[in-house]
Amino acid sequence: MEWATKTIESKLGQPTSVYETDEFRMYAFKIKRCAKTKSHDWTECPYAHRGEKARRRDPRKFNYSGVACPEFRHAGDCRRGQRCEFAHGVFEFWLHPARYRTRACKAGPRCLRKVCFFAHSPEQLRMLEEEGGRGGSCWDLVEGMNGLRVWDEVGCCGGGGGEGVEEDEEEEWPGFEWVNELVE
Repeated sequence: MEWATKTIESKLGQPTSVYETDEFRMYAFKIKRCAKTKSHDWTECPYAHRGEKARRRDPRKFNYSGVACPEFRHAGDCRRGQRCEFAHGVFEFWLHPARYRTRACKAGPRCLRKVCFFAHSPEQLRMLEEEGGRGGSCWDLVEGMNGLRVWDEVGCCGGGGGEGVEEDEEEEWPGFEWVNELVE
């Protein structure tokens, strides 16, 4: 499908379609309802479908943080529902504006994920605004891209097997195996 198309050019430069933009990923992916009337594979569709576990809340309309909800993480459900101040599910967690593409993908431009939550080049790395309206420092950017050598055509792409999860992040949220549970 068009939305899932990945190319090295799109990973290194500008998005090749609206579905690859930061704006779409943070504020529309699995949020906006699918307008298709014909039956189709919802796991291959970037829009939300009735009964889909991957569905998520719009962070502009629901005031929740990019921190995992302990209750949802433990039980798979939360009594506070949409009023909860924490992220429910892996997509709400990683596609939250406070997290999405704020760290480098270990696979760099060689990443094969349809939707990757991490930056594949310095241009994709998002700088979060600090209190007072200022973005992070240049040193934050350098540290964030440390080990990601997207400019090295023949060398390794910076550690890791392309999982995209830093060791300290694994404690914050389960690994990507959790995503498979959403589509089964």
